[in-house]
Amino acid sequence: MMTHASSRASCNVAPALKPGFPWRHDSILPDRALERNDYSGTFNPTAGDPPILRKLIAARELNIPIWNVMPIPFYKTHIKSENGMMYLDSSSENAHSVDDYDNGEVQVPPNEDEDNEYLYGMMEKTLVRRFHVDRESMNVKFSIQPIEAELLHLFAVPVPGLTREIVNDNPYLRGALYRLHMTYAENGFDEHYFDLLGDFVKNGPEKRTIVAEAAIKCHEFFQVKDASSGSVLQGMEDGSEQDEVVHIVRFEVVTDESQDGAGRDISNWKIIDIDDLLEGNMFI
Repeated sequence: MMTHASSRASCNVAPALKPGFPWRHDSILPDRALERNDYSGTFNPTAGDPPILRKLIAARELNIPIWNVMPIPFYKTHIKSENGMMYLDSSSENAHSVDDYDNGEVQVPPNEDEDNEYLYGMMEKTLVRRFHVDRESMNVKFSIQPIEAELLHLFAVPVPGLTREIVNDNPYLRGALYRLHMTYAENGFDEHYFDLLGDFVKNGPEKRTIVAEAAIKCHEFFQVKDASSGSVLQGMEDGSEQDEVVHIVRFEVVTDESQDGAGRDISNWKIIDIDDLLEGNMFI
């Protein structure tokens, strides 16, 4: 069985997780979370607006009371679900690779399991691709049951009209947020600043990106075996009981102007990173 000490030593630095399969199996949060770093600096290079402002904007965008986004020490949500177990066994004859989902050849997840279908529907494609399993060299098996969740961070991207979809469709926007901050730092709200701001506004001024991050405690079995020899390369031995572990899960959602003028319309949340595998999976 992987010891927590060895796991912690090898998995606190993103994104390299070794050996074999990029999965962190540990009962302790990684250092970045313990230091309360929310990675929002990527969206706020000069720290010009205080973190509390980004929280207040997020509350407004999500149609929730302000106090719901304030840090409350020791507040956690216990998860109760009769069907909360997610399971994957890549050695199953019915299992498919991540590439099959990505290119549309397979419309349902491995074993046609509803929990897996929900999981894959919630994950952003960049993250899904990271979990490719080469079944000729390895077999991956895990089961995971969330039992407790704690909201660590919630913030709004400071510029309206900046979403993953808009940036993917308009590559010239990559780095534009930094150019906007630099322009303001040099000359304040001059003509050039508002020209840059217009790049965001013309693409979707009503849209806003919200990022949330939670620590999710789980009961988990995790194992990677060599496909030819059957020896355990990573994780737990056969017959082991599930360990209690904790994962940092990062979510993203886009809000938009409501058609009836009542509050904001909220799209589906997407998982954009797990345990800092993609360093927050920023899109700018």
